[in-house]
Amino acid sequence: MPADRAGNSWLRHTGSSARRTTLLGGAALAGWLAATPAATQPAQPEGATGAIRGAGKSATPPSVDRTDRNELLIVGSTSMRAITDAVIERLIRDYTMPQPIVQPTGSETGFEDFCAGVGAGFPEIAAASHRMSRGEYDTCVENKVLDVIEVGVGQSAVVVATKKGNPAFDVTPRMIYYAVAEEIPINGEFTANPYKNWKETDKAAPDLPIRVLIPAQGSGTRSFFNDSFMQGGCRHVKEIDAIFAAADRVPQCITVRDDGPVTELEEPFEKKALAALATAPPGTVAVIPWSLYLSNQDKLDVLPIAGVPPTHEGIAGYAYPMATTLHYYFKRAHMRNKSGRGVVRGIREFMAELVKDEASGEEGYIEKLGVVALTPEDRRKQQNIVRRLKRYEP
Repeated sequence: MPADRAGNSWLRHTGSSARRTTLLGGAALAGWLAATPAATQPAQPEGATGAIRGAGKSATPPSVDRTDRNELLIVGSTSMRAITDAVIERLIRDYTMPQPIVQPTGSETGFEDFCAGVGAGFPEIAAASHRMSRGEYDTCVENKVLDVIEVGVGQSAVVVATKKGNPAFDVTPRMIYYAVAEEIPINGEFTANPYKNWKETDKAAPDLPIRVLIPAQGSGTRSFFNDSFMQGGCRHVKEIDAIFAAADRVPQCITVRDDGPVTELEEPFEKKALAALATAPPGTVAVIPWSLYLSNQDKLDVLPIAGVPPTHEGIAGYAYPMATTLHYYFKRAHMRNKSGRGVVRGIREFMAELVKDEASGEEGYIEKLGVVALTPEDRRKQQNIVRRLKRYEP
């Protein structure tokens, strides 16, 4: 039975009678990490980046353990917390291991922490409701986080919801842009957004005041909203198309108004959005993950996007325009090398659990959490990535 450098055991259970030996708890580390910004947390002493020589080089786990931290550190998407918890539950059931530290700060903030460096002060797993962008990947590379592994777990969506019983009407990205943007073009000139009523955004919309709840910046749902609703809504607006430089065009599209109709909610966004919708007047809508709607169908109705409602089939086939794929990202440099030296154990096991058929397959436990399962072909691809520890390329 392998032992870590403190003499504690980390084993796979072979049956209900297997003896469970608990590793050093993570309370002290959790408190230290919470109090110390990721950018200031020290990397490990081996080399300028804190990388461990040969870490993760072999896809086969070593037989000894000489790690610097006992607990996995997981950051990222709040909307994927249920998936993360379900995977952890099974890892703790199957292995003797300490409870991982989970910090659900949002996809974008999670990427910032994940890409900040290598070593025991930085996370090894990031959950993301949108794919890592080229810019986010470049930040990883700048900080010597070089061997990133991406594993997809299924499809989900971002939906527009309202309080059950309030009018549910068809919306489009263009309507959302006209309702939410700080400035919109009127008579060829960008003007402070004067629209107060949904009918002003589209003649077919109801005569109701505009009230929109969105996540604050740093959330993966907000990033998706910016890209797909706001930039999608301003696409082919001639005044926007006339702005040549993306550095000027994108902010013009995605900057939201602050004069009342739009409310940006900080984390925990999902809890706050549900509370706000519970007492919201007609015309109030919230941009939320599909999984949140599925678990609150007794309280919420969803609005179709361009006439297409968010259904399992529509999301799986991308007929629903706001479908997205959920991913986890892993830091190979934190895995143990052939001699057992590394930052933490459990990364390979977490990856392997994600791609099991009973996890990400049809009728798997991830699908039961409101995720559209990967096709058998896509699942084989993800299993191959895990088996080969294939490096992510944006």
